[in-house]
Amino acid sequence: FPLFWFNMPAILKGWMDRVLVQGFAYDLSKAYDGGLLQDKLSLFSFTTGGSQEMYSKEGIGGDIRYVLWPMQHGIMHFCGVKVLEPHICYAPENVSEEKRKEMLTAWTQRLKTLWKEEPIDCSPEWYFK
Repeated sequence: FPLFWFNMPAILKGWMDRVLVQGFAYDLSKAYDGGLLQDKLSLFSFTTGGSQEMYSKEGIGGDIRYVLWPMQHGIMHFCGVKVLEPHICYAPENVSEEKRKEMLTAWTQRLKTLWKEEPIDCSPEWYFK
């Protein structure tokens, strides 16, 4: 998805609101590591309008992990889902055709080994270190 105003697009958020409902995706007494979807994996793959430098700790957009906290931790991890490292293509519309091809190749290569990846820690320490 395209990162849109530091969040997922409204249609994706609406889908999550309708599908990840109490009793199916979460129960207030069973959250995070004990959540109802603890046998599931998630991976956010998205594009940004800004460069990687813009989404660094020193960048104008702040560390991309801060942006991801509500989506990965607040939604997915809350439901018990294990979260994989995000796949981010920074500013594809502002790079060369060759760089866009490299982004697609990197995504293709990642998909080949995706099931061997370990989930991220998904703790505040990982996001805010």
